[in-house]
Amino acid sequence: MTTQVTMLAPESLVADAIQLLGECNIRHLLVTDQQGRLVGVFSDRDALRHMARGCDPFVTRVAAIMRQEPVSVTVETPVQDAIELLTFHRINCLPVVDADGHVRGIVTTTDLLAVLYRLLNWLDAN
Repeated sequence: MTTQVTMLAPESLVADAIQLLGECNIRHLLVTDQQGRLVGVFSDRDALRHMARGCDPFVTRVAAIMRQEPVSVTVETPVQDAIELLTFHRINCLPVVDADGHVRGIVTTTDLLAVLYRLLNWLDAN
């Protein structure tokens, strides 16, 4: 899990979200309310689809195109369950939230591949 999560408000402009994705070199932004509770996920794919439709990113708000009610997990969710959710829903990130919906982190396919890479290297060394 990555605990340093980049978040933004639903009323943010899509153009600002795109700039943030590029500046942070990430593919997903968690969208939170003023209390830090998860309300959506905005991805680079959302941005691409939006732009492909000819929509203006300097007018549209993130809330209009983000994935609402995203699939999420808790800190206690087993890794196997997280992988199953990613695979079943064909998504590339899982926000990690507490019981009140406050963001605690994010698990991405990149995080899981990094763990797999370290595990394979460890197995090769032993």
